Amino acid sequence: MESLAQWFVDHLVLGVLVMTRLSTLLMAMPSVGVGVPKRVRAFLAVLMTILLLPPVASATAVESLPRIDNLVELTIAVAREGLIGLLIGATIQLIITGLQLGGEAITSTGGMQLGDAVDPTTSSSMPSVARMVGLLVTAVMLIVGGHRVLLGVLLDSFESLPAGNVQFHDSMMTLVVDQLSAGMAAGVRVAAPVVAALLLSNLVTGLISRTLPQINVLAIGLSINALAMLVVLALTIGSAGLIFQDELSNVARRLSSLW
Repeated sequence: MESLAQWFVDHLVLGVLVMTRLSTLLMAMPSVGVGVPKRVRAFLAVLMTILLLPPVASATAVESLPRIDNLVELTIAVAREGLIGLLIGATIQLIITGLQLGGEAITSTGGMQLGDAVDPTTSSSMPSVARMVGLLVTAVMLIVGGHRVLLGVLLDSFESLPAGNVQFHDSMMTLVVDQLSAGMAAGVRVAAPVVAALLLSNLVTGLISRTLPQINVLAIGLSINALAMLVVLALTIGSAGLIFQDELSNVARRLSSLW
């Protein structure tokens, strides 16, 4: 009877650790962490934990789990598991944030800062173009199966970092810094064509003002900038999805090599 009780306690602790790592990944994952009701997220976490627990338990020796005798040790173990889940989700969120910064650069260069909207992720004001880019790449992630890639990476993490035996090292911080740089570079790549077109329209407006001083350059310049921004953005907005697909594959490869 005592051995049965100990088996139940060990598997209960394992289930809590698995659900913690999965829950923090769902919290940081785009399209799930924000916009989905809390009850639905809780149901997803419990259901996916039930599905993931058998393969994780078969790959993890329950006897190798650290002995947890008090609440403090359990809290530390849960915090370690949560950081691993956040690490996986944050790598994707950093790319989306970088692409949204590209949308902000487009809006500020085009002089359309008044068209702002509240971003539910950060609860702060964000230009509509940046919001559109964020929604576009989130849709692309779901279409190409990025959520399945993240769940596969999570499942692979339990092999190299078993539940309850999480060890942190410098390569994890290096990965976060590299993804931050990659996200910024992706945002610059998205904004570059539109910003170049806007600079060219400003040059043309300046030449017109020097040739025809009697024309109201301020009114004409704003109209030309808005038209150039909308036309070039409509032609190049699809590049955000292609860039995100490349970065998503790079993230999956880096996380796999990290484990």
